[in-house]
Amino acid sequence: MVKSGSGWLLYKAAGVSLPLYAWLAYLVPRFESFQLISGYSVLFGLFMVMWFYARTAKQVRWLLVFAILLRMVLLFAFPGLSDDIYRFVWDGRLFNQNIHPFSHIPSYYMDPGSPDVPGITSSLYYLLNSPNYFTIYPPVAQFFFSVATAIFPASVHGSAIVIRAFIILAECGSIWLITRILFHYKLPAKNALLYALNPLIILELTGNLHFEAFMIFFLLAGTYFFITGKSRMAALSLAFAIASKLLPLMLMPLFIRWLHWKKLLIFYALIAAFTLVLFLPFLHQDLFNGMTASLSLYFQRFEFNASIYYLLREIGFYTEGYNTIHILGKYLALAAFLLIMGYALLHNHKRIRLPEAMLWVLLFYLFLSTTVHPWYISTVLVLSIFTRFRFVILWSFLIFMTYVGYSESGFEEILWLTTTEYVLVFVFMLYEIYKHYIKKGQTQNNEQ
Repeated sequence: MVKSGSGWLLYKAAGVSLPLYAWLAYLVPRFESFQLISGYSVLFGLFMVMWFYARTAKQVRWLLVFAILLRMVLLFAFPGLSDDIYRFVWDGRLFNQNIHPFSHIPSYYMDPGSPDVPGITSSLYYLLNSPNYFTIYPPVAQFFFSVATAIFPASVHGSAIVIRAFIILAECGSIWLITRILFHYKLPAKNALLYALNPLIILELTGNLHFEAFMIFFLLAGTYFFITGKSRMAALSLAFAIASKLLPLMLMPLFIRWLHWKKLLIFYALIAAFTLVLFLPFLHQDLFNGMTASLSLYFQRFEFNASIYYLLREIGFYTEGYNTIHILGKYLALAAFLLIMGYALLHNHKRIRLPEAMLWVLLFYLFLSTTVHPWYISTVLVLSIFTRFRFVILWSFLIFMTYVGYSESGFEEILWLTTTEYVLVFVFMLYEIYKHYIKKGQTQNNEQ
């Protein structure tokens, strides 16, 4: 009787979720904060119900299929929570005209006397969120931009649909790989639902077309191949992950503890060679200059939903009287690098699984970053499901509250919400660290 009642509640939650996703994706604009946050909160509650009451293998399989269906429901929606799509189309149209996307910033094409490029119009230009910055998207992303704009050369919405179709395919692959990695580690299959049904993942990656979807797919593939002893396929997959988003470069030092030095050198050489091949179509001085400029600006000018940086920024305001991001950004990036290298060299790879090590490396980066958009935590979320830590699930709910700051006139960050977000995340994280690391270690020592 309990099982049948639980099953009914599970399917009822799924039935309510589907139209609610459609409503948010097709009808609710970003500036309608109350509707957006209310709808997301209900979706998150329904997600928790589905995860909690999925108690049989059949129910888990059904919900994984349902998770793919939810993504397909969003196929024809316009990405309403992000304006990145306009830069995707801009880059794709340039590439299809044999113009290097990294050669000039968008404002160059609006100057008098600049070349007239088909599709590069003033109407598209004024929709860009960073017209004075170089593009930041590596080769895999540029490939999909090119394909999407080739199929729909005059339609931004059409290009968005093509990109979303590819993202849904990547997400299908990610969900399958998650089940394989869970099986390898003998972890509960229902853990896959923590990613597959998480509304942050569905709305941000499939809904808003963030290319973390491709990076996650290739990162999971690389992880799966590595832990199953297929180092060449792992190297190829990790190269594709790097060529999707540069973030996986931060994970490369981890393998120092996992491989003998001869195998390590071969592994790194393979990753470097595969990555070089993927970057070949874009290999030009413009690529290096543009990417370097973009990364420098990212660490020294952009700020959004940060944690440690915001505390240090307030100290800077008090002591210097102005925003010291140009100084703090560099030092925080250096601190993240040192922490990552230290952890990579010192972590116990015999007691900590590779996904867990990856999780902490990326958390070091996020906690020291000046900018943490909601979709930035998608990678740590997927890695967390292979561990005992669940504070990232809480974070995936709280971080969506950043959308409260958007209005029809622009964006204004609500710092008390940011403070609440990180206080809750850090408290839960520290509790879990104590529970799983410190307390467990004390118990083991007492038993000895």
